[in-house]
Amino acid sequence: MILIHIHRYKVMDRQIALDILLKYKQEKSYLNLTLNTYFERFSLTRESKNLITQLVYGTVQNQIYLEYMLKPFIKGRVKTFEKMLLLMSLYQHYFLNHIPDYAIVNEAVRLAKKKKGIKTSQFINAVLKNALQNKVSLDDLDDLQRISIETSHPLWMVKMFDKQYGYEKTKMICHAHNDIPYKSARVNTLKCTREDLLKNTSFQKGKLSGDCVYYTGGNIAHTDEFKKGFITIQDESSQLVARLLHPTSQDYVLDMCCAPGSKTSHLAAMMENQGRIVAYDLYEHKIQLVEKQMARLGVDIVETHAHDSTCLVDLYPANTFDKILLDAPCSGLGVLARKPEIKYHDSHIMDEIIKIQEKLLENAYVLLKNGGNMVYSTCTINKKENEKQIEAFMKRHSDMVMVQQQTILPYEYHSDGFYMCLLKKEFSNEVDL
Repeated sequence: MILIHIHRYKVMDRQIALDILLKYKQEKSYLNLTLNTYFERFSLTRESKNLITQLVYGTVQNQIYLEYMLKPFIKGRVKTFEKMLLLMSLYQHYFLNHIPDYAIVNEAVRLAKKKKGIKTSQFINAVLKNALQNKVSLDDLDDLQRISIETSHPLWMVKMFDKQYGYEKTKMICHAHNDIPYKSARVNTLKCTREDLLKNTSFQKGKLSGDCVYYTGGNIAHTDEFKKGFITIQDESSQLVARLLHPTSQDYVLDMCCAPGSKTSHLAAMMENQGRIVAYDLYEHKIQLVEKQMARLGVDIVETHAHDSTCLVDLYPANTFDKILLDAPCSGLGVLARKPEIKYHDSHIMDEIIKIQEKLLENAYVLLKNGGNMVYSTCTINKKENEKQIEAFMKRHSDMVMVQQQTILPYEYHSDGFYMCLLKKEFSNEVDL
């Protein structure tokens, strides 16, 4: 009976993982949100949650490679259910060495039979056995094609990275995107110190940010430290952005794109919860999340609003703010280790994002005081959204001086890829858009 009980849970784990993959494929859902929804719906062990997470993220993260390995063994168009079941099964074969092939085939056949019947189960059985016994060679691929297949990055993206960073860095970037990211958190210095947290051996000192800790346990959000507001979840490279702006308790600060509030609360902590921060984001439900986080962290100097920040010049007179943080919407090509589904977005989306970034920068320029500082940051490593964007901005406004810029590539510190630039506005009468 015990063996049956355990086996039943393993079947259920794979069924849930497959359901999440189907929802992702059919509805373009976000993996993390869908996973959380299913975890709340079912009573699952930590082992089950880990397996489901691994199956879901692993399959999506390695989708191009798995499709390449599958392609010779299927003819014509395969329906979504069958395709995702085959890819999830191949992921287990190539990346989870502790699962024997017979178990992979048996579980896949069982899921297919339960959902689609005997004919589909026979198809899955035949294709899987053939694919597991015959690995497809990558020898005929050129260097960039091989990176694309091996790391499951679209070829256009690999070519873009190669053009911007060169072959060796491109290879390291793409492989780093398939690594398991650290569980990083930022110490909330309004309530405790990093030294206090490090007394708990589940926390380790970060490498890049003086406010960072790595958590070696399960879900950070389930810890007492998180619930009490001693820490907040934030990638280590992201923690450098507020530090670059360096706000003081006397500053009037604008945060133009504040959700989910990690950098906003970091600004408040650096200001010792004094001064004033006005924080904007486009959607009301995101603003509610920001307000919830401010309450948990004990921050009360932040005034939040839901509004389109490309139109903030209509709400404030020119030269209003001492300091401005513009953590701009971007392609997200620095966070692919955490959000692998971004890899498969349409490349044309970047063209629209770049235009939005430009409008946001123009608003920031008008609203920043003469002599004031602003930080422009993104969680992408696409130079068109970063260095090139800032270069064009400074050409339009000769009174904007670059103080410092930094690009963090994901392989350098095992963190997200990030870009940040500190700009100073020299005294000028230029205020028109």
